[in-house]
Parts: sequence; C-alpha cells; structure tokens
Amino acid sequence: MELINLYLPDNVSLAGAFVLIVINLLCAFISTALSLGGGLLMLVSLSFFVPPIALVPVHGIIQLGSNFARIFVSLKDLDIKIILPFMGGTLIGSYFGANIVDILSPAIGQIGVGLFIMYSLFGKFPKLGKKYIFFGGVASSTMSVIFGASGPLVATLIKNMNFNPLKHVATHGSMMTFQHLFKSFAYFFIGFSFQQYLPLVTVMILVGFLGTYLGKLVLISKGQSYFKKILSIILFFGAIRLIYFGFQSL
Repeated sequence: MELINLYLPDNVSLAGAFVLIVINLLCAFISTALSLGGGLLMLVSLSFFVPPIALVPVHGIIQLGSNFARIFVSLKDLDIKIILPFMGGTLIGSYFGANIVDILSPAIGQIGVGLFIMYSLFGKFPKLGKKYIFFGGVASSTMSVIFGASGPLVATLIKNMNFNPLKHVATHGSMMTFQHLFKSFAYFFIGFSFQQYLPLVTVMILVGFLGTYLGKLVLISKGQSYFKKILSIILFFGAIRLIYFGFQSL
C-alpha cells in the first residue's frame, strides 16, 4: 500500500484514488452513451479531491483522454471535413480567449452561454451548416478558455446538423479532444506541473476506455429511441446551471 501511495498526489488518498477511477469509468460511459454530461460529473467529483488550483488542468487532461477514447471507438463515424475547419477555429479562438480572459467577466459569459443554449432548444435557431463550423470552433474555444468548459455549446452546434447518435458522439468527442488538448498545453506553458498527477490520471484514462466501449454499446442499442430527448434535457439543465451560477457571481 505504501508503494502505491508513492505514485499518488499528495492530497489524494488510496481510497480517494479508487473512488475517482470508478467515477471516471461512469463518466466515460455517460459521455459516450449520452454524448455529454460525464465531463461535468467528473469536474464536480474532482473538486472533492484536488485543490482549486489543480481542478481545471487535471480535469482537462482527464477529459482529453476520455474524448480521445470516443474517437478511437468511433473512427468510421468521423467526418474530417467538419473536424479540420473546427480545429482551425479552435486555434484562433484559444488565442482570442487567452487575450480577453482578464477583461471579460466570467459571470456575464456564463449567463450568455446559458441563454444561447436555451434559445437553441426553444427558439428558432438557424442551422449553421457545415460550412460555418470554423466560426463555431472560434466561438466555442474562446468560451472554453474563458469559462473552462464548452461541451454543451459544442453539442448544441452539432445538434443542429442532425447527425445520427454515433456520428454525433464521434464528432463531439473529436472536437472536445482538440479543445482539451490546447487547454492542457496552455496550463503546461504557464507553469502548472502535471507530474504528480500523471500516474493516477493515466490509470483513470485507461479505465475510461472500458466505460467508453460500454457506452457505445448502449448508444447503439438504445440511442435512436432516447438520444435526442436526453441530450435536450442535459442541455436544458446545463443552461440553467450556467445562468444560475452566472447571476450568483455578479
């Protein structure tokens, strides 16, 4: 036991590490079966075990592995014509976000994203189409840098393309992979040390592959019947949460 503890972060016990590994298995399952929701659960769970300064970067690298797993199990459903322009937009959006993060109130941004999602669910939101995915990458990655998470916003953009469940999950996973990748690089360059978290994070990511595989099986067998309804419900409550915490922070 003492040998294992040597590979754990100073603030995470063996029991805590086990809990996080099991939770990540569940989160990977949820993220694949429902396209999103697992990332938020992982973020909340991590907040009980890691200090605030490490919460976002550690969450980012875990989600990088989780979303990459979604790509790995859904390669045939990827559409490179959508992913490439989104990557370009993500690079530019990350640059914009890094430059305005200090001057824009996160509370205002949270409220804006929440209202945007609400409008996409209940309003007559115009379909952007594949040719506008570059601008979606710019907007969502800018917000990702500023607010820490853009999964619901990216899911909203993809939802308007009316993909089947498997293609939706594969596309969303690939887009989020690049956003979390750039975020992890950003924290590395500003000086955050991932070293003490790497052994635990590596195990979590490997176990997450199992959750991703199981989630895909559920998505294939049940996805057509419940996917869009549950996706809309998750987006709705995610928007409510963003708006609530935005007003709380004003």
